[in-house]
Parts: sequence; structure tokens; C-alpha cells
Amino acid sequence: MKAKIILVNWGLSLCGLGCVDTERSAMWAVMAILGWFVASTLFLRYADRRGWMDKVVRRYKLDEK
Repeated sequence: MKAKIILVNWGLSLCGLGCVDTERSAMWAVMAILGWFVASTLFLRYADRRGWMDKVVRRYKLDEK
């Protein structure tokens, strides 16, 4: 469950990064979206190192070559 919430958070931050209009939005909003994306990416990497993502990787066979 924890891994799926982390993946959903990362996906939403990626969507937010793609939807922000950098020319019309305020600078603080752009920086907030960018910060959210960076923080969620770092958290995703941390979760992968801790082994929280192992069940998701095995279920969807993401480690096959």
C-alpha cells in the first residue's frame, strides 16, 4: 500500500510539472511544483533503496531485461 501511494504521488507531481504554464504562472507556483517533483523523486529513490517498492516491481515485472 505504501509503495502505491508513493507511486501515485510521483505520478501526480509529474502531471503537475507538465501542466504548469511557466510564462503565465507566478514564480513561487512554478518553484513549488518543481520542488514537489524533486522531493517526490528523491522519496521514490529512497523507497526503492529501502525495499518498499519490491512488491510492485515483482508484480508488474519491471526488473526483467
